[in-house]
Amino acid sequence: TPLGKAESTIQGLDNETPGMTIPNDPDFDLQWGLYNTLNSSAGRADISAPEAWNISTGSSDVIVAVIDSGVDYNHEDLAANCLKGFDFVNFDEDPMDDNGHGTHCAGTIGAVTDNAIGIAGVSWNSKILPVKVFDATGVSNTALEIMGIVYAKEEGADIISCSWGSHIYSEALKETIDSTNALFVCAAGNDGYDNDEIPYYPAGYNSANIISVGASDEYDMLTWFSNYGAVSVDLLAPGQNIYSTLPGDYGFMDGTSMSVPFVSGTAALIKSEKPGYDAGQIKNLILNSVDQKFWLNTTCVTGGRLNAYKPLSLVLPLNAEFKAEPVSGTIPLNVQFVDMSSGEPETWHWTFGDGSESTLQNPTHLYMKPGKYSITLTISKEGLSSIAEKENYIHVKPPYQPVKPFPDGKGGFYPVPTDADDDGLFEDINGNGWLEYEDPKLLFDQILFAMKEEPIGQFDFDKSGFIGFGDVVKLYQMV
Repeated sequence: TPLGKAESTIQGLDNETPGMTIPNDPDFDLQWGLYNTLNSSAGRADISAPEAWNISTGSSDVIVAVIDSGVDYNHEDLAANCLKGFDFVNFDEDPMDDNGHGTHCAGTIGAVTDNAIGIAGVSWNSKILPVKVFDATGVSNTALEIMGIVYAKEEGADIISCSWGSHIYSEALKETIDSTNALFVCAAGNDGYDNDEIPYYPAGYNSANIISVGASDEYDMLTWFSNYGAVSVDLLAPGQNIYSTLPGDYGFMDGTSMSVPFVSGTAALIKSEKPGYDAGQIKNLILNSVDQKFWLNTTCVTGGRLNAYKPLSLVLPLNAEFKAEPVSGTIPLNVQFVDMSSGEPETWHWTFGDGSESTLQNPTHLYMKPGKYSITLTISKEGLSSIAEKENYIHVKPPYQPVKPFPDGKGGFYPVPTDADDDGLFEDINGNGWLEYEDPKLLFDQILFAMKEEPIGQFDFDKSGFIGFGDVVKLYQMV
């Protein structure tokens, strides 16, 4: 089975975007498939890797077998994540890559990331199992491929990445795949053909544990070389001008071979978060979470391009969380509540502490009375629920401020009144920390003082321009 040909070049840039998990690998900017900074009318056209990394960066318990031309297991950006592996071409325990194709695929899947070296991998911490079945010229055969799959199965591979294929059907190869519990991610091919008409294998087998991957470009278009199929190709993933590791180096390659590792790495992230998920569950999550584009409807089953963030967001545990802005202010106080829950809740129920409720995801609420209010958010999904409560979270103050110090009749001044019982009213006139008989008496002294001194508006509740009987009653009631 021949591998696709590609050329490589080397470049390097540096970038960091606030609010995302952006690794410090110097060539991350060249990896548009992970994070596309190109200004396109189609959007970013990438797999939303920085958003996915906010949820998971992978687990060393997850093994991705790269059945290919081997892997440069000594590469500075791969060595720490590589397992021993096997070479079925020369039948020894040295699966060193003498072609470059396998090393390029391995880098996209799981290069050591955030190490200030080279590139980033989709799954930072997953282990790469090199399985060499292609020789230096990129040629293999079905027998070698079957042996490689059986070996990967015996070594406990969770995901098997297959960036290769042909138009030749092999029942033996299909049976081997069907007998393996791992998820197979397979290339759709680079002939520009409709795979519905001219099948390409193993991507074209109707096996429940296979994902067939075509190639998209920086503009979310099907690449000129990619095979397609409204029935036979499941989704697209970045596959043009893909920058990754090469033996002792880095460089660019094109092909559906380069698209496969993005999906394999995403599957590894999901397996890291949900180790109990089987191949079918991971496949369904990925296919049901693509970024759909209407112009891709006839190119693949899902009509979309891989998104690594969406399936991870769906497997997060249901956990209620929220914030509000503002959390303090004077009457009338209009507060915006924002749901920050994880686990993709389906329903929301808010209580605002004043008898009011809402079932909106992000409601606003107007507070008209002073006080401190406790907020509760209850979310639910598929019979599960989670509750978040913040006690005395919203502090609503009356529409006046405490008066400035006033004469105590002894040549000094009383301190600024305080809110002794923490209800938003400044009724502790003498400022000693508790309410007592002296406070109402001093209140009227304040009023007399306020009638002579500015600002009288602090007590002019009826806005008449002077302190009247109604204002005195209002102030006394507050105390």
